[in-house]
Amino acid sequence: MTDKFNLLSDEQLATISSAKLWTFHGGIHPQENKHQSNQTAIRDAGIPATLIISVEHKGHTPELLVKVGESVLKGQPLTKVYGAMVVQHATSSGFVSAIEKRCDLHPSGLSVLSVVIQTDGLDRSVEYIKPQDYRTVTPALLVEQIQQAGIVGLGGAGFPSHLKLVHHDAIKLLLINAAECEPYITADDRLIQEQADEIIEGINVLNHILKPELTIIAIEDNKSDAIISLQEALAKSPNKNNISLRIIPTIYPSGSEKQLIEIITGQQTPLGKHPSELGIVMHNIGTVFAIKQAIIDAKPLTSRIVTLTGDSLQKKGNVSVRIGTPIQYLLDRYWVNSIAVQQLIIGGPMMGFTIEDTSAPVTKTCNCILAPTIQEMPESPAEMPCIRCSECAQACPVSLLPQQLLWYSKSQDHDKLDEYNLSACIECGACAFVCPSHIPLVEYYRIAKAEINSAKIDSKKAEIARVRHENRDARLTQAKLDRQAKHKAAAEKRKIQLKDKNGGEDLIAAALARAKAKKASQKEPTEVTNKNPAVAAAIARAKAKKAALENNKENTEATEIDPKKAAVAAA
Repeated sequence: MTDKFNLLSDEQLATISSAKLWTFHGGIHPQENKHQSNQTAIRDAGIPATLIISVEHKGHTPELLVKVGESVLKGQPLTKVYGAMVVQHATSSGFVSAIEKRCDLHPSGLSVLSVVIQTDGLDRSVEYIKPQDYRTVTPALLVEQIQQAGIVGLGGAGFPSHLKLVHHDAIKLLLINAAECEPYITADDRLIQEQADEIIEGINVLNHILKPELTIIAIEDNKSDAIISLQEALAKSPNKNNISLRIIPTIYPSGSEKQLIEIITGQQTPLGKHPSELGIVMHNIGTVFAIKQAIIDAKPLTSRIVTLTGDSLQKKGNVSVRIGTPIQYLLDRYWVNSIAVQQLIIGGPMMGFTIEDTSAPVTKTCNCILAPTIQEMPESPAEMPCIRCSECAQACPVSLLPQQLLWYSKSQDHDKLDEYNLSACIECGACAFVCPSHIPLVEYYRIAKAEINSAKIDSKKAEIARVRHENRDARLTQAKLDRQAKHKAAAEKRKIQLKDKNGGEDLIAAALARAKAKKASQKEPTEVTNKNPAVAAAIARAKAKKAALENNKENTEATEIDPKKAAVAAA
């Protein structure tokens, strides 16, 4: 639950309302290269022959609602989920050809459980029933509708949107992120230019759910056309007095959540805390548009805007792509020069990642496919030793010490990395951008984070195993004691039953007593005397004869002794 003491005060809200702007530490100004894709209208990317829709999320597999061979329609739910996860939908009509692990659009390149749909090209859709006016619906039901629509943060993080709206009772500020600071990416820019009215409607929906005291749209000053579109849409909106537009300076990474909050409010989000600790909720422009479609038009999230850019692509621009579309389909459709392309980057050049397998599908977090030539984006020079210039520390927007983090990452000193707050690194790449030694600092940090996470998982597993072992020993010991008690109780019960049957006499105790008495009365056996006189006489004669024989033998032996020996014996 949100701590009331950390919420924005009325004085702070008044200062924020005065249009004052703050700044954050560091930041850089990389070449924007946005003109390549922001000059043309958004186009539909079409329907690929195969759609690969990932349903597994961070190791959690939801309940599937379809089977192999079943027909599906666009917008049909494929999964049933609870809690933190969101529903996945079919993004075009066809039939389910497979449910298996396929390559995911992720830096790891690992496979995740996916529903593979062979499309029929008809794009038949489920019937969208227009819902009732959202202003008459309780916020809790609207939050559930957002979850069922499958909406996540479309700015790149992919955080389930409904989780930001659950605790809506203590929100002071709703912040709409339209900064889009990453070079090359213009998906939000074009979306604002073409759908500003619908974006304002989506903001009204969020205002109804959260009921914030202040709502602000933050946009960088390099998007002049988008700014004009927002101003015109706000002028027409009946709720224009409840929404403010803030034009902020262009600096990277101003679009990052914590940095944008600091620019607008002057407040730093505590380490390890969520912005809701300050009473702030932030949503991306694309997410707001998806929420409008879900709540007002009853349409789930089945497609998103993707920027296709880079000199290797003949047709650059922004396209509406169905979730699950293979990357290779887009490269072929928009004429990529496979010989000239130097690498394929998902996301921007600062925070994006490269992929090798172009069969991976577009996901809800894919906002850009960058295909630069070798001239446009040359290979990085060889890494050289750190010269301790501190340029990285000056550029870091989170005020970390990248140089020390590099040393401890190389030495795998996890305790020191925790002490120097590696977890606060947003992996923006500003440190590597300014490094004169061309050290890929972010790569070292990512590896270190993965190692720390793996160590935590192993430690957690070991702790679980220890607890299970101790619990098993306790169960076995208790079971033994229970058996002993049960046997004792059964013996007592039988004893009582025998007494009842024999008039209160304990037959077993009586039998034991008789046996004991009998044993005590028995004497040691004495030598048996023969009472027959004839037998006794025969025995006596035998004994006498034996004695006579022994005497004769001794006499004979005495006579046979050597005379000399006898003389010696006599002497």
